[in-house]
Amino acid sequence: MHKNSLMIALLAVLIVFGTVCEVQGQSFTQWAITATASSEYGGGDWSAKQMLGQPDFYPNYGDDGRAWAPSAINNGLQWVELGFEEAVYVESVDIYETFNPGAIVKVELIDTTGRGHLIWEGKGGSAGDSARVFGVKNGIVTVPCQRVRITLDTDSVGGWNEIDAVSITGRRTSPLPQTQAEAAMVIQWASGAKASSQYREDRWTPEHMTGVPDVYPKYGDYDHAWTAAYGDRGEEWVELFYDEAVYVKRIDVYETYNPGAIVKAELIDETGRAYVVWQGRAQAAPEEARIFSIDNVKVDVPARRVRLTLQTDQVPGLNEIDAVCLIGAGTLAQEPAAKEPLGLLASIILRLGRAVERGREERLADAAFLQELEEILRELSNIGF
Repeated sequence: MHKNSLMIALLAVLIVFGTVCEVQGQSFTQWAITATASSEYGGGDWSAKQMLGQPDFYPNYGDDGRAWAPSAINNGLQWVELGFEEAVYVESVDIYETFNPGAIVKVELIDTTGRGHLIWEGKGGSAGDSARVFGVKNGIVTVPCQRVRITLDTDSVGGWNEIDAVSITGRRTSPLPQTQAEAAMVIQWASGAKASSQYREDRWTPEHMTGVPDVYPKYGDYDHAWTAAYGDRGEEWVELFYDEAVYVKRIDVYETYNPGAIVKAELIDETGRAYVVWQGRAQAAPEEARIFSIDNVKVDVPARRVRLTLQTDQVPGLNEIDAVCLIGAGTLAQEPAAKEPLGLLASIILRLGRAVERGREERLADAAFLQELEEILRELSNIGF
């Protein structure tokens, strides 16, 4: 089917179902209670903590210590990350820019497993000489989120790029019903690990991949992540062990230095048999920490071991992994014989959102086409289902 026809048909189906669905729960706004940044101009004024709570400088415009500013002007990519009291189904993010606005190039929601979800991306450029609220609507992410990560290209707008506050608006309950599998998810961090090689006996060891991330979201050569004995030496592997065997839904790999070398992910069942979940080519990714998410749509046996293969000679430098999260259910979900309209709508939106994310991450489809699909999802957020 021609892509335009596909989108028109999809939009028509979603609108028909949307008109018979009711959104439950009341939207409310939260202001940040935690804040970190890639850099900050000072420990008091212009520090990350100046973004906490409601705006205390906006709608004023200018260079003011009650807003966050990076450590230097025109200093490339910088990021801020805000945490909120409650995880909610986010409808919108509002960013209060109070000096030299326009440098924001990416906005991501971070769910309760630590996985990032891109909801907006664009190019930086001057947005004038007045304070503004840069609002981003979420029509894609359908899981509860409690953090927001904002990336700025400080080279794109001259001078200090300052942010006074950030808020999220959302609901405690989803407008879409959870499936049985989503309601019973088990989130596990590795309790054991081994590897084909390691850089040293005391640092950069496989054991540094166990537990929650302790390097991410920082990027660089840190000895609390694993890396192989040598860089650019060909095939290497790591194996992670978990306490509970589950029907795996997703594997999240926290890559913190020279990401992109992973070429295969396997699940290993209780008998020792390996099943390929994902396989692809190594490709250097942007020089920033990332969560490489691998959805499992192939293997329906319980497992508590994950094996990752890396092709280190395809991504220059040492390729480091901080942690690996295993997400799955204790039982295999059974699909209902027939779905109500709301359930069918939920299934369509979830599948489309994931397909768009995967298409963008793995470059499986034309970028302009993916952008059109994302715009459709954003428009759907304005429809009163």
